[in-house]
Parts: sequence; structure tokens; C-alpha cells
Amino acid sequence: MLFFLRLRLIIRDYFRERIFLFVLVLILFLMGSIFGVLATGVLDSVQRNSLMSYLDQGLHGEIFIPNGIYTRQTIVANIKTVFFLFFMGISVIGVPLALLLIFTRGFIIGFSISFLLRTMGFKGLVLVLTGVLPHNSLIIPALFLMVIAIIDFAAALTKIRFTKKQVVIGEELVKCAVLTLVVLLMMMFAGFIQGYITPLFTAWLTKVI
Repeated sequence: MLFFLRLRLIIRDYFRERIFLFVLVLILFLMGSIFGVLATGVLDSVQRNSLMSYLDQGLHGEIFIPNGIYTRQTIVANIKTVFFLFFMGISVIGVPLALLLIFTRGFIIGFSISFLLRTMGFKGLVLVLTGVLPHNSLIIPALFLMVIAIIDFAAALTKIRFTKKQVVIGEELVKCAVLTLVVLLMMMFAGFIQGYITPLFTAWLTKVI
């Protein structure tokens, strides 16, 4: 009991001290989402019809990938993303790429939700709730954690190199590694939801409605 209480305090203090980083990452994500929503408004009829055709093919099984294969591909892709971010953070120069990833993820989600709602109405809302939000409700917090961790670690490396401040780099690396492990587990579970549960649930609901 004492261990979990101490762990809770450590986690609370860690994020309280890095609230500025959280706000920065959140702003980038929201900016990406807004640009994604705006992008749906500039699609011409040809582009809109092309996307609708591709979406219909996926919903009606014309583009079919076995759930097991798709799940494995999704989990592997998520694992690669986590390790890419980790090594980019260690190299310091990869921090801008991590921030770009957050912006891009926001753009994709904003575009997807806006497009589905604009073109499909209530059915689009169902697709958002079943096909967009479930796995992203894990992926987005996981990416936030990962990006905050690598920015924090990169800042520690920068302090060592350019200032005379004493930083225990081993301790910072352990923090980053632990958060990376947590993010890895979250991303793997999100990959399972995206690859296996979401397609089944979405296919069933689209038939019902």
C-alpha cells in the first residue's frame, strides 16, 4: 500500500512539474485537429467521392485483410512508432519530428471525424464512435506521454551540454525508459483494439444501421 502511494505521488509530481510540456503538446494536437477539420471543407466533389468510394469498399468488405494479419501489422507499426520516438528523443534532434507527429495525428483525427460527420451524418457519427475513437483514446494519451518524456530527456541532455547545471542523466534516462515501457504497452493494446475489435464492431453496427 505504501509503495503504490509513493508511486502515485511520484507520478503526480512528475507531470505537475511538466505541465508546460503537456500544454505545448496539447496545443499542437488541437492545431492539427483544427487544420484537419478545415481541410475537409476544401475538398472538391471528385476528391470527396473518391474517399467515399474507398470508405464504402472497406465497410462492405471489398478491401479485406484478415483480422489476425491486420492486428499484427497494426501492433508492429505501433511498436516501431514508440521506438522511433525513443531513439529520436535520445538523439535530441528528433524532438521536432516528435512534435510534428503529434500535429499530424491531430490532423488525421480532425479530418477523419469531420469528413465522416459531413458526408454520412448519423452513420458517420456511429463510425466515429466505433472506428476512430476506441483505439485513439489510448494512442493519443500514449503519444502525449512519449513526446513529453523525450522532450524532458532532450532538455536534460541540453542542460548538460550547454550549461553548468548538474543533471543526473542516468535518472532521467530511467524515467524516460519507464514511460516508454508504459507507452509501449498502451500502444500494443491500442493496436489490438484497432486491428481486431474495431473492425468487427464497426462491421456489425454498419449492418444494423
